[in-house]
Amino acid sequence: MAAATASARDALDVYPAPAGLSPSPEYRVEVSQNGRPRESFVYRTTAKWRSNKVKDTAWTTFAFDGRVSVRVTKLNGGFESCKILPSSRRIKTQVEGNAATFVLDQPARLSVEFDDSAKTHPLLIFADPPETNVPSRDATNVVWFAPGVHELPGGQMELLAGQTVYLAGGAFVRGRILGRNAKGARILGRGVLSGDGLPPTNAGGTRGEHFIMLRGDSDDVLVDGPTLVDSPHFNLTIAGQRAVVRNVKMISWWFSTDGVHLHAHGRVEDCFFKVNDDAVKLYHSDTTVRRCIIWQMENGAPFQISWNMPGRNAGFRVSDCDIIHVEHSWKNDNEAVFCAIHGGSGHMSDYVFENIRIENARWRLVSLMTQPNEFAKGVKEPGTISNVTFRNITTDGPFALPNRLRGFSANSRIEGITFDQVRVGGRLLTGLADNFDVDTNTVRNVKFLPKAEHR
Repeated sequence: MAAATASARDALDVYPAPAGLSPSPEYRVEVSQNGRPRESFVYRTTAKWRSNKVKDTAWTTFAFDGRVSVRVTKLNGGFESCKILPSSRRIKTQVEGNAATFVLDQPARLSVEFDDSAKTHPLLIFADPPETNVPSRDATNVVWFAPGVHELPGGQMELLAGQTVYLAGGAFVRGRILGRNAKGARILGRGVLSGDGLPPTNAGGTRGEHFIMLRGDSDDVLVDGPTLVDSPHFNLTIAGQRAVVRNVKMISWWFSTDGVHLHAHGRVEDCFFKVNDDAVKLYHSDTTVRRCIIWQMENGAPFQISWNMPGRNAGFRVSDCDIIHVEHSWKNDNEAVFCAIHGGSGHMSDYVFENIRIENARWRLVSLMTQPNEFAKGVKEPGTISNVTFRNITTDGPFALPNRLRGFSANSRIEGITFDQVRVGGRLLTGLADNFDVDTNTVRNVKFLPKAEHR
């Protein structure tokens, strides 16, 4: 009976290769279920900016239920080792010739790394859960993109209130999605939205236009499932409340290609980021981020608390996330895993970061500052940051630069910072002597649990 139940759950969706797109020259991927192998098309996007550290990034996407075997063949020679990140998944590989095989029994967003391939030609695996509630292509208010390559007229489309855009697996759509007052809109499916050909901000593009950008009264928006590649600016920004961004995969190269910026009561869950600016912007009250995987490129921070926010924003929860690479190497103020350069007049408070695993990060772990900056024009004295908790954080460390806590003045201060079971290279942080740069005139109440409070 148990075997029959397991068999009833088995399902595998491998999507057709979009006609006219060349596959990655580096990798071939086969996915097998019940002994039946099927090839999964391997896409490729190439580096765009002069400071990008790798040459290209390959990825493949499929959906399954039950259990599958994934075989990755390295097409350009052999290798000595293969590892799967995040390490917390503890996925073991079997090597035979120039191929590595591993088994999955639940959805995953993974980096498959042969020797030092992460530094040159990384491969990402997006193994999704089966789709549910797929809209009918004949339904009213549905824009359906079937498998194949599509060019949006003028490079963009307008998303309307209550409308659903569906990108079927195997669809490759070039262009951006914009909307105003797009209340209740949805962007769904397992296809690809590509910004290839759109002018990026760093090369003369319009700074105000992001990749998916919904302005105005765009409450209750859902984005679930697609892969976003080659964004010209922010990947996804939604001005309305209660937005949900789920199982979205992002790969972008240019500076200012931030990941997700949501307004109040937003949720970001089960997403993958390989972006070249702040992956998640934690700016608006009651934001929840969970079960995300982040590969931070050379610019920006995985978690950005604020650049220029006004008003009071409180209630942020980030949990159960993996940071698998951080490529920082410059002494820019925005280069830390947990970062704030708060130049706005607002009070940013009540942040909890917990159960976060960090690997391949060597630059700086925490940098929280209040200071004037170019994005907070007209603010003479920045606001404050208070009540930030780091709990159960592990990193393989060590870090080249110290953790930094610096306010701008006694009124523009940082206070109530708690390090609760934070480990760097296996060593518990117990006090400010553990590689901290703190301005004691503008920083108050730093705790290292279970140690005594620092005043």
